[in-house]
Amino acid sequence: MKSHLPCNFKIIKTATSFLFGLILLFSCTDSKKEAVFFTADLADYIVDTLYLEKDTLTRSLPQGFAFMEQNGQSFLFGVIGRRMYQYSYPSGKLEGTVDFEIEGPDGIGGFVSGDLVTEDGIFFISDQKAIVHTDFHGKVLDRFPLPNVPEERLAVNFSVVNGNRMHYDKEKRQLILADVPFVLKEPNMAYEDWVWRYDLENGIANPVSFSYPEIYSAYYDDPELGLYSHIFLAMENLHLVSFPVTDSLLVMDGKSAKWVNSKSSAPLVFQKGRTEQRGEYMVFSPSMETSRYKWVIFEPMSQLLLRYVDIETKILESGRVQNKSSFVLHNLDFETIGELFFNNRQIAPSGFATPDGYYFKLLNPASDDVEEYVRIVFELP
Repeated sequence: MKSHLPCNFKIIKTATSFLFGLILLFSCTDSKKEAVFFTADLADYIVDTLYLEKDTLTRSLPQGFAFMEQNGQSFLFGVIGRRMYQYSYPSGKLEGTVDFEIEGPDGIGGFVSGDLVTEDGIFFISDQKAIVHTDFHGKVLDRFPLPNVPEERLAVNFSVVNGNRMHYDKEKRQLILADVPFVLKEPNMAYEDWVWRYDLENGIANPVSFSYPEIYSAYYDDPELGLYSHIFLAMENLHLVSFPVTDSLLVMDGKSAKWVNSKSSAPLVFQKGRTEQRGEYMVFSPSMETSRYKWVIFEPMSQLLLRYVDIETKILESGRVQNKSSFVLHNLDFETIGELFFNNRQIAPSGFATPDGYYFKLLNPASDDVEEYVRIVFELP
């Protein structure tokens, strides 16, 4: 960790040093404090562990939950597949589950590519045809057709893959969702309408437009290095887009766009995957060892942005997989203030916020009866 010069000098031995001290004191008092970049291990900020119990039908719990307060009690709601879990917080007691139907009046479809739990219920992306809105008991409240996209988009894919998260504005009744390419194709370079703002009140969808940087013409047909990630920061009214081989973030406010530095301090090596024709099928084989920038997380308690970077993955002679990942940290002025390193085979790179801190799932729990989530509190230098 880098040190910085303190601003409270108490011992001044000479007139020169006294003058220097006054100048430094004035500078430290009246000017904006600059962010000091530091590096550390993410594990250093773990304060405790939350244990969520599993029932006999549960193989794995989701990495993310939604924290809510109802009737003076706190709960976590999470969905994996077509099943919703409700836990009391912070006890971790399982309060109940709901299994959603596939077909019928309360069916959410056979292929669900995304979900968002809100105070108004749950939104599912269903069969690439509709957004299905349900309550917390499995009843469908409404259905909204997905936005129409032109043929040049090729295969539409509204999804939360690669860390893309839907966002819901309760007051405006608006839902923001992303259309993420399975693999980047040449026609996609001229396409712009990747993210959509859907007004559920009147059924109108408007695009949030941006283009892929020209460098991505070198990464066609790669299912890792052609996927962007988008989040919306409601309190700042900003859209953030992270591209996998770009060490900057695209920041948009609806009127203008800018790039902000978001570079890892570690050396990165980008390796394009292979595309092979096997009979009638095209097989995409991404490089699992490649570096890649991935999604951005907003941590509300510390008001920090965390950009996830998969730095390096190696397969050792023993067959064991060794990984090095990190979160590049930014404040809301988009200053790069630090980088926290971790192993994405041990700690999941996405999680959920609570008023007590941010939780990440441990990927190797000590028991089959519970899953473990470590609570992170960012007390930064």
